[in-house]
Amino acid sequence: MILSADALIYGGLVDSRTHTFTQTVLDWRLKRLENLRQNHPDTPLYVFATIMRSPRGSEGGMEPAYFEQYAADIFALAALQDKALVSGLTDAEQQTMATIRERIPSSHIKDWLERRQKNLAVNAKLIELTKQHKIDYLVLGRDDTSLYSRSTQETRTLMALAAGLSAEQFGSFPGADQLGMIMLTRAYNKFLGQRPAVAVLYPQGAGAFTLPNYEDQRIGPTINAHIVAAGGTVTDDAHTADLVLAVNTPLTGRTAEAGTFRNVAYVTTGKRHFVTVIAQHLQAGQKVALADITFANGADKALMKELSERQLLDKLTAYAGWNTASNALGYALGQGIMAASMSDQERKNLLAVRYLDDWAYQADIRQQLYREIVYPAAASSVDLKDLEPDITAALNRKLQLFNTRYLWLPPNTIDAYFPWNRLFEISVNLVGS
Repeated sequence: MILSADALIYGGLVDSRTHTFTQTVLDWRLKRLENLRQNHPDTPLYVFATIMRSPRGSEGGMEPAYFEQYAADIFALAALQDKALVSGLTDAEQQTMATIRERIPSSHIKDWLERRQKNLAVNAKLIELTKQHKIDYLVLGRDDTSLYSRSTQETRTLMALAAGLSAEQFGSFPGADQLGMIMLTRAYNKFLGQRPAVAVLYPQGAGAFTLPNYEDQRIGPTINAHIVAAGGTVTDDAHTADLVLAVNTPLTGRTAEAGTFRNVAYVTTGKRHFVTVIAQHLQAGQKVALADITFANGADKALMKELSERQLLDKLTAYAGWNTASNALGYALGQGIMAASMSDQERKNLLAVRYLDDWAYQADIRQQLYREIVYPAAASSVDLKDLEPDITAALNRKLQLFNTRYLWLPPNTIDAYFPWNRLFEISVNLVGS
C-alpha cells in the first residue's frame, strides 16, 4: 500500500494547509492508519506526508484567505524567528522582525501556528508508528521551504524524533508533489527484488552544490536521498550504472524561474559538453533520465534546443523539468527506473507529454497566453472563468504547432486542458496513443 497521509488525514495536500479539524479528529484518523498494520500484517505500508510549507506568496485558495495579503510578511517573520534560533539576529534584523509582527493581525498568526502545530503532531506520530514497525517506510517531504523558515525549524524537531531510524525505514527531503512517485518506485523495486545502481551526472559549474529555489539544502544530498528512498543505490561508476541520472544544474548554482528573460535558447560550451556526455551514454546503450532543474517551473530552453538539434529528444529514457527542483528530480528518477517495464512507444509517449508540459507550456506558452488573452481582458490567472474555452483552444493550437516543430506525435493527437481552471498547470492527454 502506497498511502498519502495528507489525503487520508486532512483530505489532501491543500486541505492540510486550510483545514479546521480538531486534534481529536486528526488523532482518530491517525488511529485508522495505525490499524492497517493490525488488519494487514503482511502488506508493506509505504507512507508519504509533508511538513507544511512556508510560501513567500500564495493565491488561488492554496492557503488560508489571509495569505493573499500577508504571505510575504508571514514568511519573513518566520524566517527571522528561525534565524534567531540558529545564529541570532542583528539589531537591524530584530527591528525588522518587530515591524513585520506589528503588520500581521495576531489572529492570523494564531490560526497559522495552531494548524502548523497539528501538522507537527501528526508527523511526529507517523515517525512513532514507523519506529513501532507499523509503517514499513515513511518519507516526509519538505514542501516549499528555504534555508530559514518555520518549516525548517519544524524539520529539525522531526529529524531529532526520527533519530535511530535507518535509511530503509525513513527519509526526508525537499518537495511534495514527487513523493507518491518515489514511493511507487520503491514498491516497484521491492516487488522485483532489485536495487538499481544510479549514477549522477552534472554539467560544468556548481553541480551538486546548487541551492534550488523553494528548497532548504543543496541538491547533491537531495538527489542521494531520493535514490535511496526509491529503493536504489548511488554509484560513482556511470559506465556500469543501471541508470544514469543527468541533472541539469545552473553554472552559478542558483536556479531561476523558467518564465523569465534569463531562460533563453543560447547554448553555452558547458551545456553543449553536457549534452555530448549524455549522447555518449545513450550510444553505449545505457538508460539516461534527465532532471532539468536549472529553472524552476519549466524547462531550460537552451538545453532543449541542443537536445533537439542532436536528435536526442526521443532517445532519453525519461525527462522532467516541471515545478520545483525536487519535483522534477523525483519524476525523472522514477520514470527512468520503471521505464524497464514500458514499451518503447509508451516511453516515447511519456516523453512527449513531459516535453509538451514542461518545455512547451511551462517555459513558454503559459507566458504567451497571459500576455495575449488574460492580461488584455484584465482577468485573473488563478480563476480563468469565462475565458477558459478560448484559452484552452489557444493552448491546443500552440501545442500542436510545437509538436509539428519538435516532436513525433501524429496530427491532432494532443488534448490539453486546465484541470484547476487556472493558468499555472495543464493536463496533457494523447488521444488514440
